Amino acid sequence: MNFFSRHSESRGESSREWGEEKEDGVIYTVSLKKVRHQTTTTSLQWETMKLRTLKAGTVERLVENLAPEDVEDQDTNSMHLNVFLATYRAFTTADEVLDILFRRYTEYKECRRRGENGKDSRHDVCRIIQSVLCIWMDIYQDDFDDPPAYRLLHRVLEFAEAHMSDGELARQTRHKLDRLRRNEALKGQQKMSVPNGHHLTSNEDVLFIEGSDSEQPLDFDTISVRTMADQLTYMDAELFKKVVPHHCLGSVWSRRDKKGKSTTDAPTVKATIAQFNAVSFLVIATILRSTSISIEERVRIIEKWIDIAQECRILKNFSSLKAIISGLQSNPIYRLSDTWAAVSKEKSEEYEELCTIFSEENNQMTWREILVKEGTAKYADTSNSQVKHVRKENMQKIQAQRLSGVMQGTVPYLGTFLTDLMMLDTAMPDTVDSNLINFEKKKKEFEVLAQIQLLQKTAQNYNIVPEPSFQAWFDSVEHLRYEESYRLSCEVQPLSESMSPPAQSNRKERSLRKRISRLFSTSDWETSSANSNTSQSEDRVSETSMPDSPDSLMPEKMSASSSSSSLTSLEMSTSPYKAYDSSSNCVIRVSLSGESDNIYKSVLLTHQDHTPGVIKSLMSKFNLDAEEAEEYRLVQKLPDGELQIPDHGNCFYAINQSVEPNFILRKKSEEGELHRKSKKRTTLRKLMEVVSTQS
Repeated sequence: MNFFSRHSESRGESSREWGEEKEDGVIYTVSLKKVRHQTTTTSLQWETMKLRTLKAGTVERLVENLAPEDVEDQDTNSMHLNVFLATYRAFTTADEVLDILFRRYTEYKECRRRGENGKDSRHDVCRIIQSVLCIWMDIYQDDFDDPPAYRLLHRVLEFAEAHMSDGELARQTRHKLDRLRRNEALKGQQKMSVPNGHHLTSNEDVLFIEGSDSEQPLDFDTISVRTMADQLTYMDAELFKKVVPHHCLGSVWSRRDKKGKSTTDAPTVKATIAQFNAVSFLVIATILRSTSISIEERVRIIEKWIDIAQECRILKNFSSLKAIISGLQSNPIYRLSDTWAAVSKEKSEEYEELCTIFSEENNQMTWREILVKEGTAKYADTSNSQVKHVRKENMQKIQAQRLSGVMQGTVPYLGTFLTDLMMLDTAMPDTVDSNLINFEKKKKEFEVLAQIQLLQKTAQNYNIVPEPSFQAWFDSVEHLRYEESYRLSCEVQPLSESMSPPAQSNRKERSLRKRISRLFSTSDWETSSANSNTSQSEDRVSETSMPDSPDSLMPEKMSASSSSSSLTSLEMSTSPYKAYDSSSNCVIRVSLSGESDNIYKSVLLTHQDHTPGVIKSLMSKFNLDAEEAEEYRLVQKLPDGELQIPDHGNCFYAINQSVEPNFILRKKSEEGELHRKSKKRTTLRKLMEVVSTQS
């Protein structure tokens, strides 16, 4: 048995983690809790209670623990039920769970019929199993919503009618079936229509509402800031409320189940991502819609988007707020230095403050603190704004909301939760101790899912009336491909003479590229990965270090081959490698030498880890032979080079923690080849300098 001690005291009670207990197919963490009871008006009595929480187990034992035999395990049963129902899809199926529950119910019912209880009769396992099924159907009805057959509900109904005499579960199941069928029928009848007999017609990119008194064109210029923010918030809130929390799990999101097979496509998450990207594309399209307008007009559009972002901040719609900022920070917009220089000082300060909300510093600490403070609050809190006019205006708007009694919901930036869950999935093993399911991992995942569920409830507080005309206009705006937006951006503000525009290389440069390409293999040719789904990425020239494209604002594609995440520059704009950052541990991101940087493994590094153990762990993750660990070296990527981690030192204290913890696992035999390639890159640089001079 493992013995360790952790002592805590609160309100007259103390607990101590005592160790672990192992049984067939399960491991429990055991705590001793000292509880104070008042026996008389003047005397107190202390009692020591033994508490067991399930740490790991087989699927069968995890399901059995939903209705435990032992009375001493009942105190922790509620938490176990919540965690299990939220996360079980990652390691089993609903059919398997039903099979085990049904078998357990019939076994205990038969024992009770024969008078063979053998355990404390106060603990009715059959009654608890019935309650578990009711709670499951009520809270996670999506698991049973499979029209038109509703196979799982019929399984429950048939079992209840055959084995449960009180008929309560059968009654609830029939009620659930009827309601789901009615909902399905309503879905087929619902059609998007414009109220009051209005009809939408389009003329190029401008929409009109026929039947209205003034047939005013509906485009970006005519839509007010408040209307834009309200309608974006309505769309975001509706999508967020429909997100199925378990779709956000790292194993689900990365399309990886316990057997490495493809799982769900997470449609509710993909819908939220699509909306996020659509808003960012809308920002770019409206700013670059015409190359002939004056700088003043383009400045007016940018400033309007800043106002819309500020209004989203008041509405606590952090999804559209982040999407707007990402659009403004995209390379085609960010590079318009002449336009940005003409933006008023007040708007620039306002924009910079909004950007700090999602700062990467300290694992997005500012954004996380705001979410804790305002997530379930009735109104936004911008009293600490450093921009005086913003603080004053926002306080007036919030006061008006209070006086009118209108409460605001919250729409979070979902990418933060997706990042946290993916990091949990990659940093913690799925199984421990002879292939037992790591339920401690599921508990940590549940903590994140519970936050999503809580915020979904607050999103119900919005009372915004949708405007079909806005939705039609929003859908009608054509999104620009990256190449097109960059081309338009260069028309608005040409590249400097020392830089060549993308996809317009002259003949001499193309000839040089051919010569250079012979020096390198395809994997050595360094290209931009921000928009890797296009064929012209190596031709892009960026004037800034900002992210290139909103194509990857959130992670629509993950690596299906492993638990690693295939992420690009703007996917969720978070720092996943800092998810566990503390004084004694951190998460590092490691790619295999010769492979894409986008395919990586994450490892939780503690202050006790030494390099050989870390390398062996990584080799296991990359499906390499751990016996060859001595042939590999761990290298940290630095802005100006690389840092070789000592072969036998303490890995945690050897790394440079002031930069992003991106690492490479490399064979020592490759180092000579890398030196040769470094010389070739020097040749490449010199040849490019010659061409630039001749041009």
